[in-house]
Amino acid sequence: MSGPAAGVRLLWLLVAVLVSTVAALLVFILRSRLGARAGEAVLWAGSAFGGSMVVVLGALVFVFGG
Repeated sequence: MSGPAAGVRLLWLLVAVLVSTVAALLVFILRSRLGARAGEAVLWAGSAFGGSMVVVLGALVFVFGG
């Protein structure tokens, strides 16, 4: 696939990665401030990143098709 459709999908993919990264950072910061150990906060942040990526990428597949 080429042209504008590929550019739009790439843009949405970058937005998905950005949203997931922000979610992971927020979870890490909140867990750290609530007194969690650094290793535990990293695990929570990784879980948030993975979960948000699955949701956002699933939505992209639904909207734009396979």
